[in-house]
Amino acid sequence: MQRPIQIPLPIPYGVGPVNSYLFLDPEPTLIDCGLKTEECWAALNGALATHGLTVADIRRVVITHAHVDHIGLANTIVAHSQAMIWVTPVVYPWAVGITDKWSARVRFLLQTLAPFGLPADQLAALEQGMNRTTAMWDAVPAKRVVTFPLDGTLELGGLSWQVIYTPGHSNTQCCFHQAETGQFLAADMLLAVTPTPVIEEPLEGDEREPGLPLFLDSLALVEALEIDMVYPGHGAPFRGHRDLIERQSARIAERTEQCYSLIDAGQTTFGALLEAMYGHQPTTDRFPAMGMLLGYLDLLEGGGLIKGRRQDGIIHFRPTT
Repeated sequence: MQRPIQIPLPIPYGVGPVNSYLFLDPEPTLIDCGLKTEECWAALNGALATHGLTVADIRRVVITHAHVDHIGLANTIVAHSQAMIWVTPVVYPWAVGITDKWSARVRFLLQTLAPFGLPADQLAALEQGMNRTTAMWDAVPAKRVVTFPLDGTLELGGLSWQVIYTPGHSNTQCCFHQAETGQFLAADMLLAVTPTPVIEEPLEGDEREPGLPLFLDSLALVEALEIDMVYPGHGAPFRGHRDLIERQSARIAERTEQCYSLIDAGQTTFGALLEAMYGHQPTTDRFPAMGMLLGYLDLLEGGGLIKGRRQDGIIHFRPTT
């Protein structure tokens, strides 16, 4: 049985190296590909060389979701090979039009955070950091992109893998499950540390999609699968996916309860809650924390436990009972 070969690629984020996975047969195929940086490029070339390959030998790059560390290097690979970039329909606009899509994502993020009354310098720093992303991600020519459905199958390593749509961390994310062998290419769905629900523009309409509730729905979907080995987007492959899901679900419930207790005690603004729950983190590193906190608030509002109302232009959250 051919197993995916892990290729860790360096990225400048706290989650650690991003994994690209290599299938050798029947044609050299990569799952995800890292950032457009010299460090990622060198690491990828070095890893391929250990298997007697160069980038020119790659024929397919399959992208799990539209985040820079998973797709940023795709066009560089295209420029040095005959590879085609395989994406789902929800990733396609990002693959071919990153500049416009990224501008829209940054605008949506700032619009989402605007009524929370966060300090202007904190928002400016966040915007500046976000704007650096496009330097590590190039668009791919449309003629080099192939789409595959979110509910179909893909042939990888001589086996048929089920495509499974798993929104939550990203509304463009899919994973791949090989039922007969129990292998699961997890992208950022299953990680040692709970993945952050990234604040993204909706796929349809203009209403923000609740990332953390969607993530929990996806966890339940993945929990039901028969999985022997998980190949995550970051970190080493592991077994015991249900144990991981149980721990992470319990932690989310615990932190959601903590958020409610803080609101009940008078910490009614997003900024106050952010400081109370994540004050140990530097303000420049709180983007993941913002996504998690917004998720706790979504769970509490969705459960009818709190309600957000504007007061002097800032949303305040208060218990409903």
